[in-house]
Amino acid sequence: KTSLFFFFLLIGIPLLSLTINIRTFDHDGFTRIVFEGDQGFQFKTNLSSSRLNLELDRIAHPEEDVLLIINSKLVDKVVHIKENQKSVFSVFFKQEFEIQRNFVLERPFRVVFDLVKSEKSQQVRDPLKSSSGKIFQDSPQNSDEPENQANFDSSQSKQKKSIETICIDPGHGGSDFGAIGQSNLKEKDITLKVGKTIKRIIESRLGIRVIITRDKDSEVSLNSRVSIANNQKADMFISIHVNSSFRKAARGPETFFVSLKATDQESFDLAQKENRSFDEIGQITEKDDLKMILWNMAQTEFIRESSKLAEYIQNELNVLMHTINRGVKQAPFRVLMRAAMPAVLVEISFISNPVEERKLKDDSFLQKVARSIYNGISKFIYYHDTMNR
Repeated sequence: KTSLFFFFLLIGIPLLSLTINIRTFDHDGFTRIVFEGDQGFQFKTNLSSSRLNLELDRIAHPEEDVLLIINSKLVDKVVHIKENQKSVFSVFFKQEFEIQRNFVLERPFRVVFDLVKSEKSQQVRDPLKSSSGKIFQDSPQNSDEPENQANFDSSQSKQKKSIETICIDPGHGGSDFGAIGQSNLKEKDITLKVGKTIKRIIESRLGIRVIITRDKDSEVSLNSRVSIANNQKADMFISIHVNSSFRKAARGPETFFVSLKATDQESFDLAQKENRSFDEIGQITEKDDLKMILWNMAQTEFIRESSKLAEYIQNELNVLMHTINRGVKQAPFRVLMRAAMPAVLVEISFISNPVEERKLKDDSFLQKVARSIYNGISKFIYYHDTMNR
C-alpha cells in the first residue's frame, strides 16, 4: 500500500458550513474528478491501488453520502463518512489506478485529480515524485476554468519540464539599504518581509521548492543573486524591490523584465540606480557588453515567458492597490541579465510617496502584496505548464 499526504495551509478560512459538490469527466487518456467547495478548506489525502481517500479538516455536506458514478470508465463510486468532526470522501475505482497529476483551483475552490488506469505490472506511482504529479494552485482570471476539457497529454508533457524550483530575491540587504522613506523606512526590510512571505505561501500551497537569495539582513551582490538561481537550476526568478522617485506623487507598482533598451528614460534611470547598488558592478552601459550577456544567456528564449510572468504579477498588484496600470516595462537590470530562466523585477510601490510609505509600514498590507505576487506566479505556472504540455 502506498500512502501520500498533501496538506494545504489556507490562512484565514472561516470554519463555516461547507458544501461539497463532486463531479467526474472521462477524457481521452485520463479521468478527472473534482471536489468543489463553496469555500476553501484544508485537506490531506492517502491512497492505495484501489482507493483514494480525501480527508477534510471539518464536516462537509455533499449532495449524497453515496454517489454512484455510472458512466465513468474508471471511477466506481464516492462514499462520504464523518469521523471525529471531519469528513472523509473515499473514491472507489473499477480497477487499479494512478494519479497523473493533481492541483487546486480557486474562485470557486476546487481540488482536482487526473487519474489513469494502472498497468498491473507497475507499482502505483507517487505523484509527489512524478514530473506531472505536482500540486498546483491557480487563481484563474475567471471562475470558468475548463476543468472538463481534455487538456493533459502525458506524452507531450516531457517536452519541457514543469516548474519545480522558484527563486525569490529580496532586494538589497546589509549595508545596502536601498531606497529610504521619510520615516526612515528601508527598502531592504520591506523586501525581506515580502520575499519570506511569498516563499512560505508557495511552499504551503503549491508544494514547489523555493530558494531565497537572503533570509536575513545580509549583503548579497547582484551577480551572486542570479548565480544562486542558476546554480540551483531555478525555473523562475522574482526579484522584489521598492520604488522611489523625486516626484512625490508617483505611485503604484511596476514590473520589469530584462531588455537591452529601456521602455522609457525613467525605467533606464531606475535600472542604473539598482545596478549601482554595489561598487563591484562597474560600468555596464556598454551596448556590446549587454548584447553579449543577453545572447550568451539565450535570453530570447526566456523574454517571452518573462514578459508573461511580469504581466500576471503586475495585473494582480494593480487590483490590490487600485492603481492605474503603470504597465509592464523593460530595462537593463543587472540582476536579471544572466538569469537562465524567466526572470522579473517587481517594484512593489513608491516609498517616496507618503501615502504608499504608510502602507509599506503595515505588515498586513505586505501580506496582501505577497499574496498578490503569489497569485501572479500561480497563474504563470498554469500558463507555462499548459503551453508546454
